[in-house]
Amino acid sequence: MPYGYEDWPRLSLESLRLGRGLNVRSFKVGSISYDFNPTGIMITGMGGSGIVGDVVRDSLQGVNVIVHKDFNIPPWVSRDSLVVAVSYSGETLETICGALEALRRGIPVIGVTTGGRLAHELEAKGAPVVKVPRSIAPRFGLPNLLYAVLGVLSHYVTIPDVNESIEIQGEVLKSQLPIKLANFIKGYVPMIFAPIGLQAVAYRFKNDLNENAKTPAVVAIVPEADHNDIVAIMLKHPVRYIIIKGRTDDIHDYLMNAVEEVVRNYSSDVEVVELKGSSRLTQEVYGSMLLGLVSLKLAELYGIDPVRTDPINTLKDRIRNLSCPG
Repeated sequence: MPYGYEDWPRLSLESLRLGRGLNVRSFKVGSISYDFNPTGIMITGMGGSGIVGDVVRDSLQGVNVIVHKDFNIPPWVSRDSLVVAVSYSGETLETICGALEALRRGIPVIGVTTGGRLAHELEAKGAPVVKVPRSIAPRFGLPNLLYAVLGVLSHYVTIPDVNESIEIQGEVLKSQLPIKLANFIKGYVPMIFAPIGLQAVAYRFKNDLNENAKTPAVVAIVPEADHNDIVAIMLKHPVRYIIIKGRTDDIHDYLMNAVEEVVRNYSSDVEVVELKGSSRLTQEVYGSMLLGLVSLKLAELYGIDPVRTDPINTLKDRIRNLSCPG
């Protein structure tokens, strides 16, 4: 299996141990103490690192988790919150700026990265940092970052079914569905329907299609999509429909069945992806891994290198000399 997917179970366990092994409560930065129970958790990151926050938010029901994908930390984030800054490379300007601003405002920050400027800046100020193993690219390092963050957060909140979410990864590696779905999507724009409680899977799939297969994709999150996106099925566009279904709650599960029925009334170009697992965390890890493999197979069908992201590199060169706003 290429691009390190066969290593996901091992990397998940290793990164979970790294996060759990960080004695966050022994850290103090000026007047900032990490020995507290945060009223809210903000996870900041971009791209392949940013999706970590989406998975955590969906998975930790009942916990106030906010995902932030920009430079400045919103003014309403208080010192009773915890900011987790996630950057695979440690060079993501938006994440670095947000982390430094949070520290200036007296908000506790924990970094999760492979190193780089983020680690250097936080460590220089005495803030805790978890350094995770490297992968080929940030998106292929999802388990490294995700499970390190879950390990860190386990110091503050309960993480449901984390072991199950690792065990199920071996089952994904045996699936033939990625080959089927890649052939189904080839030559079309995928339109991905998913319930709001599992939306991270849809966005992760979109991102993998963008970066690995150089393919545009549309994400439609239910129930909002029931009031706009779904009307687009009335015309015959060059679209293939992917419906992601899992177990969230009775009303959203019912809505996803209704969406599937309506879409099938207009098109036969529909595939359903059933997520496996007893928790949202397990379902999202299962879906992220399975659909990531779809994007790699699609890249193979197109004969393109899934690792190259030339436009991103060009943009990074253009903003390299930017300073943090404010």
